[in-house]
Amino acid sequence: MDFFLKYNLCLWAVLASFFLLPASANEVTPLDKVVVIVGEGVVTESELNKEVYLASNNIKKSGASMPDITYLRGQVLERMVIRRALGDFADNTGIRVSDNEIREALQRLAKQQNLSVSDYLQAVEDNGLSISQLRENLVIETKILKLRRREIEANLVVNESEIESYLKRVKEVAGGLDEFLIAHILIAIPENATAQSSQVSQDKLQKAISRLEDGLDFRQVAAETSDASDALEGGVMGWRDATSLPDLFLDALESLRIGERSDILRSPNGFHILYLIDKRGRDAQIIIQETSARHILFKVNPAVLPDEALQRATEARNRILIGGESFEDLAKSLSDDTSGTKGGNLGWLLPGETVPEFERALDELALGELSQPVRSQFGYHLIEVLDRRDSDVSEERQIAVARQAILQQKLEFRFEEWVREVRDTTFIKYIN
Repeated sequence: MDFFLKYNLCLWAVLASFFLLPASANEVTPLDKVVVIVGEGVVTESELNKEVYLASNNIKKSGASMPDITYLRGQVLERMVIRRALGDFADNTGIRVSDNEIREALQRLAKQQNLSVSDYLQAVEDNGLSISQLRENLVIETKILKLRRREIEANLVVNESEIESYLKRVKEVAGGLDEFLIAHILIAIPENATAQSSQVSQDKLQKAISRLEDGLDFRQVAAETSDASDALEGGVMGWRDATSLPDLFLDALESLRIGERSDILRSPNGFHILYLIDKRGRDAQIIIQETSARHILFKVNPAVLPDEALQRATEARNRILIGGESFEDLAKSLSDDTSGTKGGNLGWLLPGETVPEFERALDELALGELSQPVRSQFGYHLIEVLDRRDSDVSEERQIAVARQAILQQKLEFRFEEWVREVRDTTFIKYIN
């Protein structure tokens, strides 16, 4: 789902910018002194300088105004602190990442750049970044994704009244759903805020407003002051349809013209200022692509180690592709999923009905293609896509789509709130 790439602690956009580093970047040798202690680790000045360079590169590519270097360094350092804090939390709560998961993440990155894995790695090295650094970043980002699933997704609930409200909104805009291209600034208010911390948030809010009133570009001010995870992208949230926005945002946006910003909005997360970059209509008919697929699952559990499950999956794949054995027969005899009794058939699947790793594999497979072993929280899957179709979803399917959209909306806001909670409980000491 999109949020897996949306949350901008995520590494994908940063890694893509590696290709744009000039050769002169190799000549810079910053002083390697500690800037901040985070839990059991540190952030050094050389690491910070490299991340600031990459962030500057991304901002230049976006066409946004470059923020003041002091603000930029502060925002980049905060992002690094959060990533280290989340990494420590993952380690201390038993999150582990296998070599196969790193290989799969690397394959996705290479594919996004239309490169083979070997060419991608060569490009990374050519731009002065070691393979060990790349691997370390991939490990941290994979841990964060696992944390998000365990700590946030598993605890989210959508009630019937929320679904009814969502579907009602869709029907009310029968002439077409509006979509909004939005940027925003978030000034967070800490949980159980004291008078002092509340005043800090108010002062930061006034600073942002003052800079906007002075005529600075909205995206520059967002990059300098926003506490949101997309701050360094100028606060740009991307295109959002009316049904995927909270009522607080939607009510403000519907009165804005393109190029205008909202008044200050207050939510449980803090203060928000929205900027409407663009707006367009979209057909209200809900057409989605369904995928018919089957799979064989090799579970990982205390009795079956990951490497053992991977070996079993690889052997089964070879038996199908090389030995010519039937997928259906092997699913019935080998699969650890209840679908095994049906030859592994999962029926027609909607987006969001399977775990993200499984869904990504589905999206990448051609009809009739057998996947490599795909790791998920359940174990290793062999997946085959049988058919695809566009469907005007039935009422039952519309409810499923509504539920998924609401979950996504809740996930986004709750994750940022949770990240701040982890940060606030982590030992952090800035040096000089």
